[in-house]
Amino acid sequence: MSRFFLNLSAWAAALGLLLTSETALAATLRLNTPQGPLLGLTTDNGEVASFKGIPYALPPVGVRRWTPAQPAPAWTNLRLAGQTGPACIQAGMPETTEIAGGGSQPALYWEPDQVSGEDCLYLNVWAPAEALKSGQPPRPVMVWIHGGAFLGGSGANPVYDGEALARKGVVVVTLNYRLGVFGFFAHPELSAESPEGLSGNYGLTDQMEALRWVRKNIAAFGGDPGNVTIFGESAGSWAVNLLVANHQAKGLFHKAIGQSGAYFYSMLDLKKPTLGRGSAEAIGKAFGDTVVPGGALADLRALPAHALLAAASVPGAINPGHFVVVDGRMFSKPVRDIYAAGEQAAVPVMVGFNADEGSGLSDFYVVAPPPPSAAAYEAQVKTRFGDLARDWLKLYPASDLTGAAFNAYRDSEFGWRMQAWAGDTSRVGQPAYLYFFNHTPPGGEQERGLPLYLGSPAKRRAGAFHASEIAYVFNNAGRAPGGSLEVARVPTETDTRLADQMSDYWVAFATRGDPNGPGRPVWKPYSLDARHYMEFAGQPRPGVNLMPGMVELHEAVDARRMKAGIPWDGASAGLFAHTLPLPLPTPSPAAP
Repeated sequence: MSRFFLNLSAWAAALGLLLTSETALAATLRLNTPQGPLLGLTTDNGEVASFKGIPYALPPVGVRRWTPAQPAPAWTNLRLAGQTGPACIQAGMPETTEIAGGGSQPALYWEPDQVSGEDCLYLNVWAPAEALKSGQPPRPVMVWIHGGAFLGGSGANPVYDGEALARKGVVVVTLNYRLGVFGFFAHPELSAESPEGLSGNYGLTDQMEALRWVRKNIAAFGGDPGNVTIFGESAGSWAVNLLVANHQAKGLFHKAIGQSGAYFYSMLDLKKPTLGRGSAEAIGKAFGDTVVPGGALADLRALPAHALLAAASVPGAINPGHFVVVDGRMFSKPVRDIYAAGEQAAVPVMVGFNADEGSGLSDFYVVAPPPPSAAAYEAQVKTRFGDLARDWLKLYPASDLTGAAFNAYRDSEFGWRMQAWAGDTSRVGQPAYLYFFNHTPPGGEQERGLPLYLGSPAKRRAGAFHASEIAYVFNNAGRAPGGSLEVARVPTETDTRLADQMSDYWVAFATRGDPNGPGRPVWKPYSLDARHYMEFAGQPRPGVNLMPGMVELHEAVDARRMKAGIPWDGASAGLFAHTLPLPLPTPSPAAP
């Protein structure tokens, strides 16, 4: 017997359910789940069903502010599931960016303000309608984790709409998780009240609770709880990278896709000072003391959310609220060390990065200003990188100063990290697939002025900018993250074809851990001996040894920083990197 009932549109309309022309949804659909009955929507042709705004965890408000996620209770009455829930509370983004030489330009990732709040732990599901019928085989599940530096974003961005992927036979889930100071705040009083003696990393507990919800409920949507792939971009890729390393998350997923982000940074320890910095608890206590007199936890919890957000959003705030900490439970050591030791979950991965990662992210003060001259640049590189300067200048020559600044940032922040992730995966006996997105999307041909802080009147083509691959992964070629490059842009035939091909690779990987299939170029797995990758530039093109020497150079930089105890994060990439010490001499063998 079918688990759903169609043709309830008139009843739903009486309750005020909005059926919009934008989403072209024609009928409602009732679905019984372990959590409770839902009233979702189907597309006009009946191929895909969607259920939005489903609570997966209790609202983290009041005394539950800064507590680990707890599962949402079940219900008995029919719940409307036609609209997404609020985004997690976050600071807005300026609509324009001042550029060097005067004037301004639209901020690349600006979006209109959305409804947001602390009560935000909701998820959305798209499923092939056929999969909801009795007797159908369960479908692979793809769980998307949004980006935004752990400070912004939501699972409801239109580019994340899962309808097109669901048409290809998978069940798609997108979710919200706590952000900023609400999701990543540590404090000694919080640790003291915790049965485990821990605090911080609350946003990660949200992601794990969403995956537990998937395990318990997704079969009702036609999904296979034994075949779950997590995927995400930027901070969403950080999240995937962290979940693979997270000892408490093992078993909640079976494959992982990371797009432009690996959390291979220095990490604060919850309890003790490291790398010349205080513990996460001490930093949180110092922040709390600046926000309310005495910094008592009860007073911090009583503070209105907007006031707490404003305090954490002040430039130079003691605790910006997006630290992931070594807490001894999720992470026994920094994530980079977990991977290097082969202690991460042994699951297949697909990872990669884009050709022009810095062209939009330069708005966020992470790309160093291009040097004023070739001589100044070469002197800076020699001072900063010492005996590695020769290799650096070979990869990032002084003949293109703007390109050197942007490409060095791209490779040190994304390129080598994604290849290191792939290599670490192959070392634990799991297949890893590397991609390089090098296609200019609609709007990507625009020349953008460099932000004012870069101090250069030069223009830089947006190109394959950070996050531009997402529309192709979701087979939503007419959409793009942010507002400034997507307005009224119509995808070309090449865009539409590439989106269809890329989403086929992603769905195939989610289905069986191998992206290959009939009618597509063969994508060979990455290994340290054979660095195969797939380039997406108009069409898929297999390659070997992407950017020779790049991985070796940045691995050497990373190893030297680690050995010298130099802290680093995404703000010290490329030409912002800390000055490296000379390599320590190798001790001579003891005389016999």
